[in-house]
Amino acid sequence: MQRDLPLFIFRSLQRQRLAQVPVLSTLLIAVEHGEKQLITASGRWHCPAGSWLVIPAGQTVEIVNQPAAPGGYHAWTLAQPQAWLQRLLAQYGPQLPALPWPQDTPVFRPAPAAVAELARLQALLPQAQAGSLGAARAEHAWQGLMLALAEARQGADLFRQPRQDVSAQVQSLLAFDPARDWQAGDIAAGLAMSSATLRRRLAAEATSFSTLLNEVRMERALGLVNASQQALTQVAAACGYQSPSRFSAAFRQRFGVSPSQLRQQRDQPA
Repeated sequence: MQRDLPLFIFRSLQRQRLAQVPVLSTLLIAVEHGEKQLITASGRWHCPAGSWLVIPAGQTVEIVNQPAAPGGYHAWTLAQPQAWLQRLLAQYGPQLPALPWPQDTPVFRPAPAAVAELARLQALLPQAQAGSLGAARAEHAWQGLMLALAEARQGADLFRQPRQDVSAQVQSLLAFDPARDWQAGDIAAGLAMSSATLRRRLAAEATSFSTLLNEVRMERALGLVNASQQALTQVAAACGYQSPSRFSAAFRQRFGVSPSQLRQQRDQPA
């Protein structure tokens, strides 16, 4: 699936606990079986089967995926494509209910219309290719999902304007190709500023180029390890690591579990 069509299915047969999960774009998670627990700086939420969860971008969270018998844990995760959101807001913004919405919470039981629209999107995305009419049809289905949620006043954070700070712009550029041997000068040139200005602007946002690069690579790594069948050597290379052992060590240090252990939790019963 193309990077700008980001719908992933996460399954696990064992309990998974993942620390320091970077959330680079707002996520909509639909739990179909088992339960997801979300721990953030502002609280803890439980998302049982049949519920949906929205995680706003720009934070680091801890998650627990708890299987249920039989069938384990099973959930869809949909990232918020910025270009799609901008077009949605430009076309339908005046018709959307004004934010904030009353009684809006991160975890909710979705309206039936939203469930139907998600199923339509699920059917279209696997065949969609970036820049094709298939992708256009997928975006149209995604708009139907967003409008169904807006009509029910659910998932308010999905409709907020994406961050426009320098950190978000850097992450957006890095996400096009996490495997590339990125240098700060490459990103500075892409943002039409000097390397010194980039360092200064990022320092003002309490971060750095290397920190953001690691965030992007680890976010991609988690998705590929848990939601794909790629060999771990291929996953390492796709995330900018030529050494699988260094990749495994970095992954374990970040999430508290190695890539092979996470795959084992996903595929093998306890």
